Amino acid sequence: MHELLTDPEIGACVPSDPDGGPVLRSGKVSGRQIEDAVRAAARRAHEAGAELVLAFLGHGQTPMGDATLYYMADDTLAGDAASSVQVGKLVADAGDLPGVKGVITLIDTCHAGAGVPDAKALAGGFGLGNNRHSLLMAASAHQKAYDLDFSRELASLLRHGIPDGGELLRAGALKVALTNRILKQNCETSGRDGDPDAVEELWVALNVQRPSWRPSRHIGVLGSQDLGEALAAWPGHPAPAGGWNPSALRALREQAAASEAPGALRVRQVADGLLDAGTTVDMVHSWAGRAVTTPALRSVAADLTAAYDAADPSFDPLRPPKWIEGTDLLRYILEHAALRVSVTGTPMVRLAQAVAAIADRCDLDSEDQLVDAWAKRVHGVVELSDAVARQAALRLGRTWRLVISLHTARIDWPESLSVWLHDGERGEHHEEFPCEPTRAGVEARLPEIIGWAWKKVPEGAGIKNIDVVVPAPLLLTWEPEKASAGRSPLGAEHTVVLRWAGRLAVPGYLAGMNERDRDRLKRLDEQHLGDGHAPVDWLADDDIRDTALLAERLGWRVYDRAIGLDHRPRHLAELVETLLAHTPILLWPRTDADVDSRGYDCLDAYWEQLPEQFIEAYRRRWRAEVGGPARPARPGDEHLADLAGIRAAWHDLHWLDFCRWFEQHPPTNQWSA
Repeated sequence: MHELLTDPEIGACVPSDPDGGPVLRSGKVSGRQIEDAVRAAARRAHEAGAELVLAFLGHGQTPMGDATLYYMADDTLAGDAASSVQVGKLVADAGDLPGVKGVITLIDTCHAGAGVPDAKALAGGFGLGNNRHSLLMAASAHQKAYDLDFSRELASLLRHGIPDGGELLRAGALKVALTNRILKQNCETSGRDGDPDAVEELWVALNVQRPSWRPSRHIGVLGSQDLGEALAAWPGHPAPAGGWNPSALRALREQAAASEAPGALRVRQVADGLLDAGTTVDMVHSWAGRAVTTPALRSVAADLTAAYDAADPSFDPLRPPKWIEGTDLLRYILEHAALRVSVTGTPMVRLAQAVAAIADRCDLDSEDQLVDAWAKRVHGVVELSDAVARQAALRLGRTWRLVISLHTARIDWPESLSVWLHDGERGEHHEEFPCEPTRAGVEARLPEIIGWAWKKVPEGAGIKNIDVVVPAPLLLTWEPEKASAGRSPLGAEHTVVLRWAGRLAVPGYLAGMNERDRDRLKRLDEQHLGDGHAPVDWLADDDIRDTALLAERLGWRVYDRAIGLDHRPRHLAELVETLLAHTPILLWPRTDADVDSRGYDCLDAYWEQLPEQFIEAYRRRWRAEVGGPARPARPGDEHLADLAGIRAAWHDLHWLDFCRWFEQHPPTNQWSA
C-alpha cells in the first residue's frame, strides 16, 4: 500500500518520514509512536500546504455501545482505551491545521466505520470548520474486517485501475468497486468539505486505466493527429507495439534526421515537439501535483489564446475541444505549444508561455527547482524568464467577468442582488446590493454595480462578459441587456448572457443536475464537430401539447441534445422551468414575429461562437430599430443578424465551473425558481 501511494503515477504522495517510515510500518510500534508520527506528518503537510494521506491497517476495537474506533498498537491491551489510538480524534486534529489542504484516511480494521471524526470536532476546532476529509473504510462500525481483504483488494484496484473510471479515483468510486470484490464486510465512505477555496473533491489516486496513463499511450489527440499526417508523407514507419513512448520517438527522430527523403524533416520536427511536450507534461505533474485542475487549465488555455492573438504574426489559435479535460487537456495545451508553431515562432517560446500560465493560474512558484531544471534541459531558460514577465503583464490586462444574480427571488424579483467579479472559475470579489423587489428596483442598481466592478478590477483590465442569473419566470419577459447601465444599455458594451437561477442555487430535487450535464455538453460539441450541425432537438406544437407526456419524454431523455422551441406556445411560462431542468441549453423565439426565423438555419455556422455571438446579433437589430446606419458585416458574418430572433438560457462548462464553486461558497440565503 505504501509503495502504491508513493508512486508518482498512482498515489502521487511524498513520504512524510522517509527515515522512520519502515519502522512505523513494521507492526512493532507503540500507540505513542503512532500518534507522534501522525502529528508530525500533519505538521509537514501544514508547512507544505499539502493534502495528508493516512492509512490505518491492522486491528481495531470499540467499546460496547460506543461507536468510537480505537486502533490497536503493539502495546495496546484489549478493552483498554488508554493504550489505544483514538483514530477519529487524531484525524480531526490533523485536518484542523490551517495549512493542511485535506485529509484522506484509509482504515482497514474491525469496526473501521467508527473511525469517522466527531461531527462537532469537524464543525468547530481552531479552523472553525475550514477542513476537508475523505474516509474510505473496510467495514461498518459494528462489523468485523477479515484478513486485510480490504487492503489487498484496494491495492489491486490502485495497481490495475478501474476501466472508464476517469482520471482520478475518489473514495466513492473505490467503495463501489470494492463492494463487488469483498462480500463478508460492508465498505463505507464518509466525507466533509468545509474549505471555501476548494475547487474539486479530494482524490485517493490517479487511475492507471485512464487512457493518457496507459503504457501504450504516450501522446495526446493533437500529437497523434500531427504524427499520423507526418508519417503518411514518409511511409514505412508503423507505430511500435508499445506505442509512441519516448524511446520510440527518439528512435524515429534519429531515423528521420538521417534521411533525405521527402517528408522526413516534418517527421523529425513532430518527434522533437512531442518529446519536448512529453518532458513538460512530466515536469508539470511533478511540480504542480494536485494544484492543477481542469478549470485552471481552461483559464490557462484562455490566457494562451490571448497571448497568441497578440503575437505578431499571430500564432495558430488554441481551441481545445470542450470535452477534453484533466491530463488530456494539459497534454493538448502543451502539444499545441510544441507543434503548432508560426513562421517566426519557436516551440520553446510557446512551451515557456504555457508553463508561465500554469504557474500563474495554479498559484505555483515559477522559480521552483523542477521548473529551472526543465528550462535548462529543453534550452529555454531565457524564454521562460520572458514568458513569466509576459504573463504578469497579461494578468494586469486580463478581462474579468461580472455575475449579477437574482437567485434569492422568492417568485420573480428579489430584494437583494448578489454580485461576483471573477477572472477564473471562482469569485474574487463579492457584494450584496439591496433593491426594491421590482423590475425598476433591480435595474436602478445596475449602474452602481457596474461602477463597483470597475473599481475592483486591476488598472488596465477590462470587464467584457456579464452573466445575469434569472429565475425562470423572468427569462421569458425580461431582457436585461436592454436595461440602462448609465450612459448606455448594459448590452451595448458588454457580452450579456442569461443563466437560469436553478443552475446556480440548485434545488434539492435537482441535485447532481450540473455534474450530469457536463458529459452532455461534451457530447454536444462532439456531435457538432462530427456533422457540422447545431446539436438541437427542435420541439413543435405536437411535442409539447401534452405536458405530462413531455415530462415523461424528458425524464427518459428522449431529447438528449440542446432543446429548442420552434414556436411560442401559450403555456410557455408553465413549460420553461421543466425544460430548463432537462437541458443545459434552451432556445426559444424572442417574439411571435420571430417564429420561423432564419436564425435557426444559421445556428450551424455560429454554434462554436455561442452564446457570445447572440449579443452582437441583438445589437444589430437594436441599431436598426432606432434607425442607425448599417455596419458592414465582417467576412462570414453576413447572416449574424438572423440570430437576433432567438433567445437563450445557456449553461456551458465555464458556467458550470462557477456553479460548482458557488455550491461550495453559498450565501446564507439561497432560493431559486
